[in-house]
Amino acid sequence: MSDATLTEKTTITYNDILAPGDIVTGVRQASGDNNPVVLTGTHPVAGADPQALIYRGPLCPTSDDGYAFLTPVFPGQTVTTSAFYGPNTPLFNPSIGEKNIRAVGSYKYAEAPKPQADHGMMYEGPLDGSGAWTVLDVPEKVAGGAVFSTIPHSTMGDLVVGNFDLADDPGSASAFIYDLRVKTFTKLSLGPLTTAYGIWQNGGDGSDAYTIVGGYMGQGSGNIAFMLDYDAATQKISNLTTYNYNGEPKTITHFEGISAIPNGYALAATTEAGATYAVVERTSSGGFGAAKWTPVLYPGVESRCTGNTVIDNNLMGIVIAKSGVHSYLATIY
Repeated sequence: MSDATLTEKTTITYNDILAPGDIVTGVRQASGDNNPVVLTGTHPVAGADPQALIYRGPLCPTSDDGYAFLTPVFPGQTVTTSAFYGPNTPLFNPSIGEKNIRAVGSYKYAEAPKPQADHGMMYEGPLDGSGAWTVLDVPEKVAGGAVFSTIPHSTMGDLVVGNFDLADDPGSASAFIYDLRVKTFTKLSLGPLTTAYGIWQNGGDGSDAYTIVGGYMGQGSGNIAFMLDYDAATQKISNLTTYNYNGEPKTITHFEGISAIPNGYALAATTEAGATYAVVERTSSGGFGAAKWTPVLYPGVESRCTGNTVIDNNLMGIVIAKSGVHSYLATIY
């Protein structure tokens, strides 16, 4: 387990982003003038279940332009609800195609048996939803039993990461890694309730070196955040390092997203204390160093806010206020 310290003398500015009720879940830098980004999430629908949201434009949206609310299309299935959790763009992986995006998430459909499960999905194409939709459900032979739900959380390079659980066993969650090149799933279990929420491709397009983050249940029923390196060619794990907020072993901590910064990574975390921005630098030996934590507390809101995703020094998540749910952007200086 890594030591940890709270950062000092930080300044945080806050902005509301997206429309009221929209939930931001993922972000990735895009190419173009004015440094646009792609945001993913969910959009509420009056009298119906939420649907997947894609946005492309400034990090802090200033108009209604750039939004798309998509309903996945799968033969023989009437999709009732959907959510995107993580995007990727051709800025990092050109094979996605100019002006296209790749996004992963989950959906439910009307014809499914009750209780309805989450099915994994991936979309690749333009923002209007006319591209290719793919079901990503972990197969039974990989999971070790009948799978109830699959939720892909993040994608970059040739990989998708997420988690699944088994039918009739709520405490059976494990993470998975899906390789787009060979269309195979690999189970990732570091302990009870392992989940993988974020992935970063180190070394640029074509590299097999990745860093994956998430969490799992530690001793005493507390969730521990983790970082690890993964070689997609050999499927080998290295530099597994665990973290708890402010170095307190019993504090529930989970990494939700990752973004590369000079000398290391910025991380989005949700902890027992609320949303947190973390920075972890590479050590001289190539491992992961101590985490530096910055708590993010949306002003004037009594409820805790979540830390859902991160890009550079910008943390995003949701706040539950008296007026309802809304997404926020916190910029840390």
